[in-house]
Amino acid sequence: MTSFNHIFSEMPLVLFTILAQAFIGLSFVYTPAFLNGYKNLNHLKSFGLFLGIAMIVAFIPSFFHLNDITHIFNVLNRLGFFYANNQWYVGWMNNEILFVSLVCVFGFLLYYKNKQWIFFIALLCGILGIFFMSGAYGSMQQSVPTWDFKITLLYFFASAIFLGSILYYCFFEESEHERKMSFFAGLIGIGLLSTAIVLQTLHVGQTWIMGLVNPFELLGGTYIWFIGSSFAFLGLSITCWYLNNYLYEKFQSKFFTYFALLCAFIGVFVTRMLFYGLISTQIMLGHS
Repeated sequence: MTSFNHIFSEMPLVLFTILAQAFIGLSFVYTPAFLNGYKNLNHLKSFGLFLGIAMIVAFIPSFFHLNDITHIFNVLNRLGFFYANNQWYVGWMNNEILFVSLVCVFGFLLYYKNKQWIFFIALLCGILGIFFMSGAYGSMQQSVPTWDFKITLLYFFASAIFLGSILYYCFFEESEHERKMSFFAGLIGIGLLSTAIVLQTLHVGQTWIMGLVNPFELLGGTYIWFIGSSFAFLGLSITCWYLNNYLYEKFQSKFFTYFALLCAFIGVFVTRMLFYGLISTQIMLGHS
């Protein structure tokens, strides 16, 4: 199986991880808005409904990754830690599915009960969900040396902050302070995301793969095109977002931001395809 085959075969997970991180990241940005009084309890109630529905939408693509949908119940096996081959292991993927699912559950519960503590539990579950999502891939760095847990952790959280910030700006802000807050969060997100992409590239360049002189050959020499296009879309996204901020008072329109949102998702989508493309099952993988 070639790297490009991997990209297409893992497309359900590409979409699931991006959407789940975006909606969880939205709760990250919503938190300071709520704590600073920009959003009240009534708005928190509607946000809970949105979060619950959004997480269901995020889960839908992952169902197509299962040969049998009943396999979803396997999450009940090996939750937390499990013992095998005379040692303990972390059930990364099972914990990931559990906590991401709990974000959905507490989102709907927030709609029915409308309590602050429910929102903060949902937020905590989101943080743990992305942590275990990162570990599900980072823990395989011995067999897939192009992945690294620390870089993956930074990459996934950065994607969540950036996408969550621009989602908040497009659909939830109601004041100038919120526009500034979400844009500032977006700048932090894209800064961390760019750092993660650079670190990933440096890591891949230092990785030894048996059978290849150049590890970037895993993508048939197209690595530079993936990197170039991802930075182009991410750069276009933040530029359009800035223009919307600059011109908002004059035109009272979010046209540039909606276009920025599209570019943001495309930019992250390209980097996620690159992430999954740096795998090969034809050759034995190793570390230098």
